[in-house]
Amino acid sequence: MTKGFEIIYNNDRRIVKGHGYYEAVYVSNCKELVKRSRTKYGSKAAFRFKRDGKLIEKTYIDLDNDVDALGTALHDLGLKDSFISVFAENRYEWGVAYFSIINGTGVGVPLDKYLPANEVENLVVRGRVEAIFYSGNYHEMMIDFSKKKTSLKFFICMDDINLPPDDSRFILMSSLIKRGSELVDKGDKRFTDAVIDNEKMSILLFTSGTTMASKGVMLSHKNIASNVASVSAHIELYPNDVHLSLLPLHHTFENTIGLMFMILFGITISYSEGIKHLVQNIREFKVTILVGVPAIFEAIYSRVMDAIEKQGKTALVKKAAKVSNFLLKMGIDVRRKLFKSVLDKLGPDLRLLVSGAAPINSEILKGFENFGITFLQGYGLTETSPVISVTSFYQNTPGTVGIPVKDVEVTIDNPDENGMGEILTRGENVMLGYYENPEETSNVMEEDGWFRTGDLGVIDENGNLRITGRAKSMIVFTNGKKAFPEEYEVQLNVIPGVKESFVWGNKAPDGDIQVCAKIVIDKEYFDTKGYTKEQIGDELKTAIKEMNKGIPKYKILRYFLLTYEELSKTTKMSIKRAVETDRIKMYLDKTGVDIRKIDKSFIEN
Repeated sequence: MTKGFEIIYNNDRRIVKGHGYYEAVYVSNCKELVKRSRTKYGSKAAFRFKRDGKLIEKTYIDLDNDVDALGTALHDLGLKDSFISVFAENRYEWGVAYFSIINGTGVGVPLDKYLPANEVENLVVRGRVEAIFYSGNYHEMMIDFSKKKTSLKFFICMDDINLPPDDSRFILMSSLIKRGSELVDKGDKRFTDAVIDNEKMSILLFTSGTTMASKGVMLSHKNIASNVASVSAHIELYPNDVHLSLLPLHHTFENTIGLMFMILFGITISYSEGIKHLVQNIREFKVTILVGVPAIFEAIYSRVMDAIEKQGKTALVKKAAKVSNFLLKMGIDVRRKLFKSVLDKLGPDLRLLVSGAAPINSEILKGFENFGITFLQGYGLTETSPVISVTSFYQNTPGTVGIPVKDVEVTIDNPDENGMGEILTRGENVMLGYYENPEETSNVMEEDGWFRTGDLGVIDENGNLRITGRAKSMIVFTNGKKAFPEEYEVQLNVIPGVKESFVWGNKAPDGDIQVCAKIVIDKEYFDTKGYTKEQIGDELKTAIKEMNKGIPKYKILRYFLLTYEELSKTTKMSIKRAVETDRIKMYLDKTGVDIRKIDKSFIEN
């Protein structure tokens, strides 16, 4: 096995460049990606999902035919070179619509289905969107939009529902596919022969946040295709793998990895019926791969361990894990046999978990590994299409996000005495820039191609990148030392009865900086124990005191607030820190509570 990375020194910078462990699979653009998969995988199931209780499969031939037909119909509508949105839950039609736009029609503008109507409208205006694909769940919203003055010329519904009879702007996606198929049969090659400019903007993705604060990230086919190829050199997939799509497709993590990457390898993509049906879907679709965020895996792991505890088998499981790990060091892997009963309940075929977007507690990572499930972590941003680094089967160090993926470079800018500084990255996956925002683009892009991530981290001697936190959320103490909310939140979130947490640095009147936390507690967990609010506070205070024993005195967590109300988050489950900071300030101002004089207090909703 060759080393997966190399270290280069250039202009006083220590640069780590990824090489990967497997032979990379290259495609020049997303159109070639779909065509290659049709040729290579043909009648293999590309998508599997349930609709009205019925199991439906779509092959790679179906995907290519539907994309060509729909793309041709879009040309026939006069939408060549237009900006076109997709606004729907994860489903087969989402991918068909998306490919029909970016693979020869215009610019795809995926939108977050959780956004309120006014924000969707604002992004449609900002993106100069001329047509929008939408699911029937948002039909009323589209009816309202049709009455307003926007750039929208067509509203294309993914479901066969009754459309306004007197408004020709509303069209069924199924009728467009039928019309496009007829045109293709007659020799219409406007879409199929359309030439892709690999370096031109083909995708416009708006980052999380309010419509005014969100930035439009401009991505090209080259950005996406290069990132898919880079990841292919680090993660090995098999022909019989089945992926369960959970994260919203408008995010690059799911879009690049959960859609493009899976199609490249001929994987069957199944669609979840929702988080409540997660375990059921894993079993019935025979899922082998899950790509998600820490919150999803934390919930799954918590459910598994709760079930083990209720059966009184926690000690037995821990003992079995020690035995299996000892045998593993000698090259004997009995984990899946030893924990067969656990895997049968979770999903007997599940073999690979890939997490991104935020840090995850190493206890959870090791827990899944103990059961014989490989757990990998990735790191990236919308602006980098998105993957920058990932752990692998060969190099999987807990607490890190692995080495840079193939052909991607990472360096630490102006590292301090501990080697920590801002993470910079360079590669073909880095965006073209921010849409109509050259000033913001110049703030993050350097002339030699380096992109400033805004994240802080360190790189160890083995090329592993460890994220320490966001530069903007960093807590700086009066002694000059630094801490990050994420390092506390990861520890708090594994305390029994804690659902999630938000940590910030509170500045006292005397200038002292104190670490404080807002903790969301699991009401059901404590109700089953019959605890009062005072007892809940006492138990968490004890747990935090124990946690603080492993933290230098100057940076211990000093004060905390308790609430039942969930934190404000983006759709990729990242905490909206500015929103939470404002909420806490308003609460403290309103109640007159001095956080320095309490060690626990319930925020009454």
